[in-house]
Amino acid sequence: MISLATRTVNNSGVKAFSGLIWFKVRLADVLRVLVLASVVTSLPFCFPSGAKSEIQIKPESYGYFDFPTCVRYALIHSNTLTKNRIDIQLASVDLKDAHSEILPTVQVSTTYYVVETVNIYNPSFVPWSVQFQMINWNPYLALLKIKSKSIMVDIAKTSHYDKISDTTSNIAKIFYGIHSLEKSIRGSKQILALVQDKLNYARSRNDQGRIDPLELQGLQNDFRSQQIKVKSLENELQEKTSELKAMIGYQPDYYLPLDTRDAVNQILNGFRPDWITFTDVQSGNLQLKISAKKEQVQSNAVTGAYVALVPQPLLVFQQYANVPNAASGLNLGIGFNYTVWDGFERARDIRRQKLLAQKYNLDREELSQQLYLRFKKLKSGMALSSEKESLSRERAKLADLAAEKALNNYKSGIIDYSQYIDQRIKKTQAHLDASDSFQSRINALIDLATISGGLNKYNAAIRY
Repeated sequence: MISLATRTVNNSGVKAFSGLIWFKVRLADVLRVLVLASVVTSLPFCFPSGAKSEIQIKPESYGYFDFPTCVRYALIHSNTLTKNRIDIQLASVDLKDAHSEILPTVQVSTTYYVVETVNIYNPSFVPWSVQFQMINWNPYLALLKIKSKSIMVDIAKTSHYDKISDTTSNIAKIFYGIHSLEKSIRGSKQILALVQDKLNYARSRNDQGRIDPLELQGLQNDFRSQQIKVKSLENELQEKTSELKAMIGYQPDYYLPLDTRDAVNQILNGFRPDWITFTDVQSGNLQLKISAKKEQVQSNAVTGAYVALVPQPLLVFQQYANVPNAASGLNLGIGFNYTVWDGFERARDIRRQKLLAQKYNLDREELSQQLYLRFKKLKSGMALSSEKESLSRERAKLADLAAEKALNNYKSGIIDYSQYIDQRIKKTQAHLDASDSFQSRINALIDLATISGGLNKYNAAIRY
């Protein structure tokens, strides 16, 4: 058209026409700039930033109490572990009592005679006397008792270690639970921010009369529901933290600065579950060791029942003084003391102790079978948990792709802002589900380490 116009008009006409064309082009540029400016000004609303959002999302905890510190604190301040240490001290006192029985017991009897018969052979007497006697001496049973009490001290120590292992396991589960709750709270608050943006978008459309009021009310209910979910998670986090404080002996009213970064590595550092076999579980399980030691104690009890049939040695050491109508002096003698008839009570006691020994043996075998079943269950559960984690990760990846596709469709105008936010919510929820899927496998790993000797056996940071 421009070439055709230059053929029909003169030079001045060409200049005027070209100026008109230049004016039209500039007007189009101005309109394009205005459209772009409007889009740019609307971007903060379409893509809300964290600075304008009312939702405060806290980062991970960066405190002093990491998992090893919590365990070390519990070893000193936990009331449960303190009571176990007292049990060890009580067993040690019983062992000292058993050592003292290896020597005869010397009894001293003193008497002051207010009225005394006159002894014609000893007219010069005094109104008081002292007598020495040796009683309750059985060296055979004393030696057996020393051996049994020594095993009881070992049982008390092993029980203490088992209680430490159980406490460490519970601390580990609570600690990882707090870590998971913190991640869930952060993710839920991100979803809450997205739901709030979606609600704000719906309110703006409602002001324009482009949305059903019932749909707006539904979005408001969704927002309140997400707020309640966040508050529930925060309450659960407080309960978990209070439970952890009680378990490690921390003051309940004091703030506990936890460090939950890399919680899995803090708990399971050094533990290789693929290397654990049932033989390792049998050799390292503390409950099984306690059961075996109880069998040893009962075996000594069977031996003691047989020893009761042996005549008891008797050592007579008596000092008589100022005894009416009797000679005073020292009596010393050696002999045996034997019960001739007791209605076969000792024979029945042998039978009783043998039955108890058989019962302890069956208890140990039953415990071993239970450990085997638990070992197989943990192994199969971990394999299933790995598959669930893999599926959750794939779903999270798919949600990422869906969110990216939704962004492109939103930019292209295929979907609106509300639909785009829905995809972002699904993406965040998928990542939350993927994170929560680790919980069962981590708990199974903690249980496997506990039944095979305790977490402290593998984790150098908490080894004692």
